[in-house]
Amino acid sequence: MFELSLHPVILAVSAADQRLMRRAKVEALRRRAREAAALSAQYGGFVLGALEKDDAGVPLPSNGLYWSLSHKERMVAAVVSPRPVGIDLERLAPMHSRMYDRIADAAEWALAPYKIEKLFFRYWTAKEAVLKAVSKGLTRLDRCRVQAIVDDDHLQLQYEQAVWGVTHYWVGGDHLVTVTSDHVALQWHVLE
Repeated sequence: MFELSLHPVILAVSAADQRLMRRAKVEALRRRAREAAALSAQYGGFVLGALEKDDAGVPLPSNGLYWSLSHKERMVAAVVSPRPVGIDLERLAPMHSRMYDRIADAAEWALAPYKIEKLFFRYWTAKEAVLKAVSKGLTRLDRCRVQAIVDDDHLQLQYEQAVWGVTHYWVGGDHLVTVTSDHVALQWHVLE
């Protein structure tokens, strides 16, 4: 039985916002991701306050709630939780073979029968979600290790001494959203 239910929210980005350039686009995506966080809190029955970050850009708890955002050109994702949480969103695209070695080592790749693009993105988003949950940046990527491929939608990772479960959710066949999910039920919300 799950002791907590979280509501990750995925929102489409309007065509007008997708056409924006540089800083204006980044600001539009951030606003939309914060809308997703507000909806995640609402669906979960949480009262979310201001979403602030520390000097290093790490999200600070809001009303005792942890929050995590991710955005790409066509969609954004967010999740709110009473425990540390991380979410990542990536659009599948061809990757240079050198990136495979940057994201995981030989032992991690040996967990699967073969290296494929979808597995690359599962590893990438899982590691990024865990690092967000522990408030660390990608410079710690080599310390976050895939321990097990549980099934097509779940991985188990270790960062320092803690073991993390993550859940993957595919949107539109070309976007992958991953959220840390130990001992929680997830109710995904995909909204236009």
